[in-house]
Amino acid sequence: MTGNDSAAELLNPRLKGFLAHNLRWKRLNPIQEQAIPIIKENNDTLVIAPTASGKTEAVLIPIFDDILTSRLEPLSVIYVSPLKALINDMNDRMEKWCENFNLEVTKWHGDVPGTKKTQFIKKPTDILLITPESLEVIFMNKTSEEKKRIFKNLKYVIVDEIHYFVESDRGTQLNSLLNRMKKYVDHPINMVGLSATVGNPETVSKWLKPDNPAQIVTDPSKRPFQYKVFCGSDQVIYEQLSKYVGRKILIFVHSRKDAEKYYNFLRRMLKLKNIYIHHSSIDRDRREESEEKFKYLKDGFMISTSTLELGIDIGNIDVVVQIRPPHTVSSFLQRIGRSGRRSKNQRSIIFYNTDPQIFITLAEISLINQGHIEDIKIPEKPKDIYFHQILSSIFENGKMKQGELFNSLKGSYAFSKMTKDDFSAIIETMEELEFVNNNSGHLSLGYNFEKKFGKRNFLDFFSVFCPNFEYKVREGTKSIGTLDLFFVVNFLKAGSQFILGGAPWKVVDIDHKRFWVKVQKDKAKKGDVPDWTSEGGVIDSLISRKIYDILIGNYDPDLLRTFDDLSQEKIQEYVEHAHDVGFRPGIIPVEIDEKTHRVYIYTFAGMRANALLTSIFSLEYDTYSPIDTAYFSSFKFRGEMNFSNISDVIYNVEDTLKEPEINSLIDEKTGKFVKNKFINFLPYEDNVKLKMELLYGPEDLINVVKENSVSLVGSTKFKKWR
Repeated sequence: MTGNDSAAELLNPRLKGFLAHNLRWKRLNPIQEQAIPIIKENNDTLVIAPTASGKTEAVLIPIFDDILTSRLEPLSVIYVSPLKALINDMNDRMEKWCENFNLEVTKWHGDVPGTKKTQFIKKPTDILLITPESLEVIFMNKTSEEKKRIFKNLKYVIVDEIHYFVESDRGTQLNSLLNRMKKYVDHPINMVGLSATVGNPETVSKWLKPDNPAQIVTDPSKRPFQYKVFCGSDQVIYEQLSKYVGRKILIFVHSRKDAEKYYNFLRRMLKLKNIYIHHSSIDRDRREESEEKFKYLKDGFMISTSTLELGIDIGNIDVVVQIRPPHTVSSFLQRIGRSGRRSKNQRSIIFYNTDPQIFITLAEISLINQGHIEDIKIPEKPKDIYFHQILSSIFENGKMKQGELFNSLKGSYAFSKMTKDDFSAIIETMEELEFVNNNSGHLSLGYNFEKKFGKRNFLDFFSVFCPNFEYKVREGTKSIGTLDLFFVVNFLKAGSQFILGGAPWKVVDIDHKRFWVKVQKDKAKKGDVPDWTSEGGVIDSLISRKIYDILIGNYDPDLLRTFDDLSQEKIQEYVEHAHDVGFRPGIIPVEIDEKTHRVYIYTFAGMRANALLTSIFSLEYDTYSPIDTAYFSSFKFRGEMNFSNISDVIYNVEDTLKEPEINSLIDEKTGKFVKNKFINFLPYEDNVKLKMELLYGPEDLINVVKENSVSLVGSTKFKKWR
């Protein structure tokens, strides 16, 4: 490497030679120039940069430099990833680096043979690639002496795709494990986080290191974002994509059914040879083979669900196509970041097929231009995972003093807000359940822990947390698709009818422990389309509120220059309509249909907040036939209800959420849903609060009510939006 790269001049000559001759790099890119000096100075670091920006290498370069220069002994680096596929991909990349420097790397997850894991325990390698669950297995299955021997030289922990972890149960588990690891290391561990999208990096930097938050490094290059938006029938999709034959195109769709549909459609219509498909139902070996082939192609099409959003390396992409917009700004950024590795221009084509999707697309583009992304919401008091980690810590140590256990867990950001009263209440519950014995403040595992999690059931203790809350829809042994938790809990029960994958289904049973919806074909062919499938997700407050801003005219018209004519006409038509019916800044529009006794409350606060608002009204009035969307809360009512009544309920939302009746209602609505194995061991109030935080949007609803007044408007077209 030549030139005046200041960061490159800091590197070990062997590493510089590897980058220049083996990888054929001429210079470092901007994110690498930013991150390398900071990590080399032993700072905890959060690196935020788009997919394909070189951020992984921005972390690996200074760490490998330290290994070579300081001659670090194994195990010196742990890389934690949420997905096996990412670990496999990273292992392939790491092996090339390690072979050059006579270093060794081990990958550890459920598909890795036991012999490989045993070899690592006997003789740790320089680098370990692992999932949180597998890390917990090491903590619980190995003696203190073995753990000290394994972790004693550890200097770096890399948490990849940190945004995927932080707000989930697995993230809370990982945060606790990284805190517990410190007792086996007699020197500071450098924490490094990687992400393409974080809306509130200051909070995530505290998650990495609560006592001294990680330094935040962002990509200064700001790759240009170019896009085109079309009303997308299959014919339009074919006509537009025919212009890109001979280039390398990544196409995202919302479902496995759509992936199969467009794979066959485009292969037939465009007569493509280099065309591949990628989704979770495809055999792992076939997926990996497709990834490898596509990675080295100069031209070809790959059709994928969200499985390729995260950082699996598939080479340089010319254009990212999105058949229907995603449901978060974060997902939009993850996808478009896949393009322009060489050209430095992010390019995307978005096709929509409903009116709301035009506004979702414009809202996401507007928010990206303004630099706004969804905040990562870290649970304030995740008592269910706290329950698990208390038991895990006691198991790990055999016996612990209460004070010692409380203080050790409080060192993690995830449990930093737990009080001694919270801790004591959980210990008391554990004693009642005979999960622990308390002998004068010394805690050990009780009879029922051994009974429930001992021997054959021991693996159940590790596999506690769902990576995401999706329900698999099954007809017998056949998998039909998946549905979002929110839709299942709020709208489905035995006998319910719905449409998924274009076909009508009837619910036979819901297995909340295995996250299954058992169905049979619905011959009556009735049902509502579940807009909230797992592949699409639930639209929440950030995008919904931006759509309201657009409807009242608060948007940059220059953003519409690359929307097709039909899209521009539709947007203008709806903006004029919103003005005519009375939409304006600072209000929550309310429409009352006196003939049908139906109310529409246009909060534009997101699906979860609106479902909560509908539930609140059911406490006060005799309501039925609810319709909840990202844009409005709607229901019919029996008896009398006027605008004044509606206003009173809305303005009193915050107080209502403090009343015990809301807990009873949420408990009734969530039914037998089991967030994880430990939530049902918690006291009733804690159980309901955790479900409320997961399923609904109390903060989003409260904020909209606080910031706006309620106003009556005329009949709108928005009642048809779903």
